[in-house]
Amino acid sequence: MDNHYNPIIYRRLQALFEGREWDALMPYLTTLSNSQFRTAGYMIGERLLRDVDAAVFWEVARCLILWDAKAFTVTLAKAAVPRFKAGTLSIEDEGFQQLTAALADERHVIDRQKLLLQWLPAVEDYATMEALFDALGITEARRRVDFLLQHDSLCAAFVLLRTLRFEEHDRDYLTSVCRQLIRRAAAQSSPTGSGGSLSYNLASLLRTYFDLPDLRGTFSLQLEHYELSRIDTDFEVFRRAVTKV
Repeated sequence: MDNHYNPIIYRRLQALFEGREWDALMPYLTTLSNSQFRTAGYMIGERLLRDVDAAVFWEVARCLILWDAKAFTVTLAKAAVPRFKAGTLSIEDEGFQQLTAALADERHVIDRQKLLLQWLPAVEDYATMEALFDALGITEARRRVDFLLQHDSLCAAFVLLRTLRFEEHDRDYLTSVCRQLIRRAAAQSSPTGSGGSLSYNLASLLRTYFDLPDLRGTFSLQLEHYELSRIDTDFEVFRRAVTKV
C-alpha cells in the first residue's frame, strides 16, 4: 500500500485547490486520521503544489504553516526548493513577503529557522542569500555564521566572509570559525585526499584577510595581500581566490 497516495483524499484536495477553497482546506484535514493526514501532507507538498501559480503556492504555505506549523513548515519548505531552483518561485514574490511578515513574531522563531535550513542550499546568488536572512529575521552576525557553517558552497562561503566583517574586532572568534572550517574539511576529506578543499582554502583566505597569526596549519592556498582587493564585494574575485590552486 502506498502511504504517499490516496486517490479519494487526492481528488478532494484537488477540488479544493482548483476552487481555491482555503477556508475549507483546514477543516477537511481535521477529519482525517493520523495516517491519512500524513498522506495528505505529502500529496500537498509533492503533487498539488508542484505546478501551481506562485501566488497560490505562497497562499497555501501561509495558511497551512500558520494553522499547524509543526506539521507543515518542513513539508512546505521542501516543496519550495525545486521551484526556487527552477525559477518558478522567488523571494521577490509578494506571497513570499506576506508569508515572512506573518511569521515575523517571536512565536515563529523556530519555524523561520526551519525554512532557512531548507532554503539556503537552494540559493546560488549571494545577494539573494543575504536577503533571505533578512526576510527570515536572522540579522545578528553570529547567528548567520552558525547557519552558513552548515553549508559548503561558494555562495555560502562568500556570505560567510562578508558576515564575518562585522566581527573583525574579535580575533578569538574569527580564529574559532576558521578552526571549525578546518575540522569540517578534515571530516570531508577522503583517504585519497579529495574533498574539503573549499573549507581549507576558505580558512586560509580568512586567516590572511583578517590577519590571524594564532591560526596554525599548513595551507595549500597562499594569497598575497594585494589579492584581497575587492574580495568581499566582488563574487568573481572571491571565487578565483578561494579556488586558486
